[in-house]
Order: sequence, then C-alpha cells, then structure tokens
Amino acid sequence: MGETKPPSADRPSWAARLATLLGRRNRAAPVSATVWRRLFHVAAGLCLAMFVYLAPQAFLLPSLIALAAVAVALELARQRVTRLNHLLVRCLAPLLKGDEDRRITGSTYMLMGALAALLLFDRTAAAVALLLLALGDPVAALVGRRAPGPRLWGKSLVGTVAFMAAGMLGVGTGVVLGGLPYHWGFVAGAAVAALVELLPLPLDDNLSIPLAAGAVMWLAGAA
Repeated sequence: MGETKPPSADRPSWAARLATLLGRRNRAAPVSATVWRRLFHVAAGLCLAMFVYLAPQAFLLPSLIALAAVAVALELARQRVTRLNHLLVRCLAPLLKGDEDRRITGSTYMLMGALAALLLFDRTAAAVALLLLALGDPVAALVGRRAPGPRLWGKSLVGTVAFMAAGMLGVGTGVVLGGLPYHWGFVAGAAVAALVELLPLPLDDNLSIPLAAGAVMWLAGAA
C-alpha cells in the first residue's frame, strides 16, 4: 500500500500563500495607478474649466500665466536636475504615465492648452473645450480599450463616440445647472475634440484638444 500523506501535505505553505497574495497585488498596481490618473485628469480638468469660466476677468489671465509659468519652470528644472526629477516622479508616481519621467507631463500640457485657448479665443470656448477634454478623454480610453470591433490607429471608434457622449453630457449639465448658454457650436466642438483624440497627432491631447475644439466653437460663434 502507498504511504498516506498527512492532510497538510497538499496545502501550500504560508510563504507560498504570501507570495501569491503579493504577486496578485503587484499585478493589480498598474490598474490602480491608471484609475487614480484618470480621476485626477477629470478633477483637474473640471476645476480648470470652472476656473476659466467663473473667475473674475482681471484675475483669470494673470493666474493662468503664473500657473503655466511655474509648471514649465518645474519641467525645465527636473530635466536638468536628476535628483529633483526623481523626487517629483516618486511623489507623483500614481498620477504619471510610464514615460512622463522623461517628458512634459499631461498636467503641464493642460495648463498650456487652457492658457492658449483663452488667449486665442474667449473664456466660454476655452472653458467648454477644457470640459470636453476633462470628461471625454478618460471615458474614450476606458471604453475604447474594452470595446470590440475595428480600430483606427490603434483606437476604437466606440471610444470616439463615448468621448463625444461624455463631453456633451458635461456640456448639458453645465447648461442646465451652471447657467452655460447653449449653442450648437458646442456639438461641433465635441465632435472635433473626439476626432482629434482619435487621430495620431504629434501634439499631446491635453494641448491639441482645447486648441482644436476651442477654435471650432469660436468660429461657430459659441463664444
């Protein structure tokens, strides 16, 4: 007869269980970081859009210039000072993409986009463009990565539709609750913003979307 094994022989040891648990947590970490980064994108974009739309005119432009200048100065400093770069990357790791330790961050591009849209167009076009960016971009990524079907330039058309839907939902909320005067140009701006997100443009979305959407709304007379 074969030798009978004790009941605990087939059970994994506590060390094996701990290793498995830690392995699962490590695999889940990138997903958690992505969620935090997208939530920050939404929160920062919405706050910036409300600031552009509601802040006193005399305070708005100097404040945006100062914020953008500080952001650009930090970007230049961390590219030159390795220790500063390591410190900032370590502190902001959950909010940064994988390659943003070596390039300009999306937050800096967003501030630059807000300032450029305000200077080139007007506060309404700039605010709505930032609203479209804040809601549409993360929704397009979330939906597009999970949606089946054909893709263009590695992105799903379903994500593009989701971008426009999320952006228009935000605009509709602003019209109903925030006193934003409705204009058909907002729909055109949302469509162009979604198209820009889809296209493989060299500019960062946080800069190209406010510029493109703001220009279309300004030309349509929505400002």
